[in-house]
Amino acid sequence: MTSKTKFFLVAASAAAAVTAAQASSPDKWAELLQRASAACAKASDLKGAVAGKPVDFSDKVLVIVDGTWPQAHMRNAPARFACLYDKRTKTAEAHEAAR
Repeated sequence: MTSKTKFFLVAASAAAAVTAAQASSPDKWAELLQRASAACAKASDLKGAVAGKPVDFSDKVLVIVDGTWPQAHMRNAPARFACLYDKRTKTAEAHEAAR
């Protein structure tokens, strides 16, 4: 392998790394976390749902959602849901969590 070829490969790798870093800008991360919070609040089906601070994992985002049960017989009892937002499919799955 010539030194020109090595230089080209190193330069191309560096350019690819810079491009990937730009794709993960703070605005894009904020947008992802906002989307996850909104999807999880909706998936919880709670009245007055309030999403906590999202926790980012490699392929999912965890969001704790607090609110009150919407059913009349529950008399606005407080509820808490744990929700996982899938980054790839952009779907949220929420389940009741212990308070």
